[in-house]
Amino acid sequence: MKHILILLTVLIVGCNAKRISNIKNYESNKALAEKWIQTFETGNLDLWKEVVSKDLLDVAPLYGMGQVNYDQSLQIAEFYVNNYINVKFNDPVWLPGIDTATLKPDGSVRAYGVWTGESISTGRTFRLNSYHNFDFEDGKITSTGEYFDATGMVNAVGPIQKHMVVVALKVKKGNYEKVQELMKLDEGLKTTRNYEGCLSVESFYNEESSTYFVVENWDAPDRYENYLNWRLNEDPSKLAERLTTLLVNGEKGLVPYYNNKGYSYY
Repeated sequence: MKHILILLTVLIVGCNAKRISNIKNYESNKALAEKWIQTFETGNLDLWKEVVSKDLLDVAPLYGMGQVNYDQSLQIAEFYVNNYINVKFNDPVWLPGIDTATLKPDGSVRAYGVWTGESISTGRTFRLNSYHNFDFEDGKITSTGEYFDATGMVNAVGPIQKHMVVVALKVKKGNYEKVQELMKLDEGLKTTRNYEGCLSVESFYNEESSTYFVVENWDAPDRYENYLNWRLNEDPSKLAERLTTLLVNGEKGLVPYYNNKGYSYY
């Protein structure tokens, strides 16, 4: 009986010690997570680098990105810091995370709150609810999950007036697949999207008219004109020349419409 009491005492003391340790870990880890939040409120990326592990795995909030590593997550952080000001994490609710097996606190941290801020380029403001979770190891954040409508936020504070370009390519019969192959090359629409001033690119093919459409959004008309001059006259890949051999009437089969006005979004 004495041995049983001793064993129970050891188990109870051990469990209490672990619980106290997890509580202490939670408080210190919460301070690290708060520094992560302060990165975006202050625009100080050094805070982010101070608390984040090089082995970070981050569930990014941007549509389609999924889980990213340290370098990719840092790029996302840089995007927010460089493009938004007056950022605030409002009404935060901090909670200890739990071990899913034991349902006991494990030192991880969760946070609910409301992000607000302002776009530097447009002056438009945003407000959105969010949820974040953080895991830690050796005093660093090793895992994060960011759950909010980041893509919706970026669109919401974007420019009211967009500079849309529509390029129509009249494709010779039987050449759609070849045109699509060229568009998918690195020197194709990926290069268009990465050109300075291009905000987005979409494309599709209409079988009834045998026309391939490229819909582009640019931050200014002159940016597109710079791109068009480069694509037609300086592009080392000669993509435009390669495309025109697949079009009805050659060069005349490629028509860009870019002096567009009155953009509206509903």
